[in-house]
Amino acid sequence: AEINRKYRAETAVFDGKDKIVLISINRSSLERSIYEATRFSWRLNKNRAELADLIFATVQGVIAGVFVNHSWLEATPANFPGREEVLGRYGFKGEEATEAIKSRYIGKRVPSKYTKRGASNPIKYTW
Repeated sequence: AEINRKYRAETAVFDGKDKIVLISINRSSLERSIYEATRFSWRLNKNRAELADLIFATVQGVIAGVFVNHSWLEATPANFPGREEVLGRYGFKGEEATEAIKSRYIGKRVPSKYTKRGASNPIKYTW
């Protein structure tokens, strides 16, 4: 919560029109691009994740990246060249959202209903 104390970021408004997957990435994963840190190797409900319009990367409850969801694939080297296979996990292929969409969310806090203290699952769905 260190970042949250320093920066009292405005809370993002999720209007319910977009289905959003929130993926909590940690700062150490940011050695790669936010997209690379966000897109690979998650244990999740693939059928549900495929319904998402947007995928948000979050760091300590603050939105750091916004991506348009294209597809979720098994975490294999064939689907993600240069990455090792991780059985039972998935990654997504997508692209950065438009500037208009990113400007609505990046740097804002995830609404508190999606940030339960002590919750260990890095994946949350807004629907």
